Amino acid sequence: MKYWLKNYRWHIIAWTIFILYEYILVSLILKINAPILIYCIHYIINITLFYIHAELVLGRGLKPQKPAYLSIIIFTILEVCMYTIVSYLADSLLSKTITLSIGKLAVTDWKFMSSTLWRGIYFMLFSTAYYFIKSYIHQKHRATKLEKEAIEEMLKQKQITLELANAKNAYLKAQINPHFLFNTLTYIYNSTHKSEPRAAEAVRYLSKLMRYALECEHGPEIMPLETEIHQVENLLLLSRIKQPDLFIDFNYDQKTESTEIIPLLLLSLTENMVKHGNLSQPEDPGKIMVKLQEGLFSIQTSNLINTGLNDTGFHTGLENIRQRLLHTYANRAEISSGLRGNYFEVLITINLAEAH
Repeated sequence: MKYWLKNYRWHIIAWTIFILYEYILVSLILKINAPILIYCIHYIINITLFYIHAELVLGRGLKPQKPAYLSIIIFTILEVCMYTIVSYLADSLLSKTITLSIGKLAVTDWKFMSSTLWRGIYFMLFSTAYYFIKSYIHQKHRATKLEKEAIEEMLKQKQITLELANAKNAYLKAQINPHFLFNTLTYIYNSTHKSEPRAAEAVRYLSKLMRYALECEHGPEIMPLETEIHQVENLLLLSRIKQPDLFIDFNYDQKTESTEIIPLLLLSLTENMVKHGNLSQPEDPGKIMVKLQEGLFSIQTSNLINTGLNDTGFHTGLENIRQRLLHTYANRAEISSGLRGNYFEVLITINLAEAH
């Protein structure tokens, strides 16, 4: 009810004003008095005619795709006839001079008939005006909505164009910045390889590792393991320049070199071992084992724990590896990690046989 009143409040206000205007005009100015019941019944009939003509006859007959003008004329004539009959019967019932026979309608008061006919046409003209005003407002709102949508689409296209331009600029910067970085590293290497050979070697290994990381970022999703094995060796050489007492046994089957997997798994595990593990005991070195047996590829690492060191970053790295494995291999890959005595161990297995 509340929703209905909200939607039709202006209709109620307009009809209230109109009825008061006519009542004042008839009773006070023209000095014509009639019972309130008569006014109520006739206004119900008139308002019903108003909305039937606007919503049904014109609303259905003047469809934009296929207007039915002949149907409008026929239904308008039927409306006038029905309105006249209903008004006549209402007056007859209210005045207690009931003449229910439709045949007697032809010999009734022609003055009443003409006034009733005019009254019906009067409200139908109002109804027609209401329909066209309503249609105009609806079309205006629709045009405004379409214009708004067109502007939003234009702004969206401009935003896409701007984002595309920004992406192109970012791509150009990404092309420029690595070249600048590698040129700088080359300059440092050339400047120091005679005076500071250990520092120069560190720069050379670092340059190789960074170039590989960039190639992985912009390269294919899976790559042969051979290149990453070489980068692990570069990482160990670089780490031993900074920390000579670093001991890791790196073992891998020759057949694993041609195995294609997602890059940076082996390198990330090695980097985290160097960063977080205790690798200073020559009698108990860290261990990296890479195997491929009957389509089951595995990487296993083990190292002494470095007590007192915050290993939060290592857990984050393992979670990133877990997400990458899940995205690429789903349930064909597993990763497990945890403490076993004084050792921290990680095992990654990937079932490559099911992919074929």
